[in-house]
Amino acid sequence: MPAIEISSDTYAKLSAIATWEGISIGEVVTRLLNRKPEPRGRGDGRVSVHAVYRQVRVEGTYDPGTQTVTIDSSPWEGEEFSKPSTAAIAVVTRYNPERNANTNGWRFWRVSDTGRLLDSLRET
Repeated sequence: MPAIEISSDTYAKLSAIATWEGISIGEVVTRLLNRKPEPRGRGDGRVSVHAVYRQVRVEGTYDPGTQTVTIDSSPWEGEEFSKPSTAAIAVVTRYNPERNANTNGWRFWRVSDTGRLLDSLRET
C-alpha cells in the first residue's frame, strides 16, 4: 500500500476528524480530496468564469443567486444573460455563426479559480 509522510500535527488533526466522524483516517483523506472546491468569488457573491471557444478566451461572471452570466469581454462588455446557456449561445453565434448555436452553458463556462465546469457549482 502506498504511504505518504505527514507531520505529527497533521496526523493528530486527521485522527481527531476520523474519531469525530467515526471513520478511518484514510476515509477522511478521501473525503477531503473529493470535496468540491469553493470558488473564492469576488466579494459580491459572483464567481469569475471564462470560456475558450475557437481559440478566443471570453471572460465573465456568474451570479449563483440569479444564475445569470455577465460577459465582460468585447463585444458584450457587461451584458447580462438570463442563463449560462444563453450567454454560451451568444459566444458560439459570434465566433461560429454557421454552427447550430444550441449550447449547454453549464458545460461551456469554467470557474476561473478552479478550472472546473460551471456545472460543478450546481447542487447535486
